[in-house]
Amino acid sequence: MKGQPGNRAEAPGRLALVQSFVNSVNVEFGPDEFATTAGMRRWLERNELVRGPVEPDELDRRDAIALREALRALLRENNGGPADPRARRTVQHIARNCPMVVHFAEEKGEPALGPAQPDVRGALGTVLAELMGAVHDGSWQRLKACQEHRCEWVFYDRSRNRASRWCSMSVCGARAKMRVYREGKRAGTTGAER
Repeated sequence: MKGQPGNRAEAPGRLALVQSFVNSVNVEFGPDEFATTAGMRRWLERNELVRGPVEPDELDRRDAIALREALRALLRENNGGPADPRARRTVQHIARNCPMVVHFAEEKGEPALGPAQPDVRGALGTVLAELMGAVHDGSWQRLKACQEHRCEWVFYDRSRNRASRWCSMSVCGARAKMRVYREGKRAGTTGAER
């Protein structure tokens, strides 16, 4: 994934897959890579989640979008947003149809978790497995959705105190600060007129 706002580095390791999945749409400007089943297939292929002739159908596409937006809601929570029980239910509901199994890459290799089927459901399961790995290693809380409501780009907070709120201080941070400034001026003007 290239071109992170504010010259941020992408999330570490396979957590970058979850970041890329949620950032498959630019909320503010578009495009939405999952707007069509063909676009979704290209995203899956580019991220090496499917091999061969896998063709997402409309239900796959809608479920991917529902999962993406539920994950974005959870990432808003990681950035101080309110808890979203509906997002949790959506993730659980979709995960039921995305089974993962233990497999061995080679005869004496380590066990690994992988999709039960090499299809779209397996791809969604892989995204969820990477999320669980990030929860386990402690990196999940650093993945956040930008607090700027028009943006919501997912970024990885590498700050020591985990206090980053915006994907880019120079764009989204500046917008938020300008909005607070304007609201303060309006409140001051309104108070002075009384």
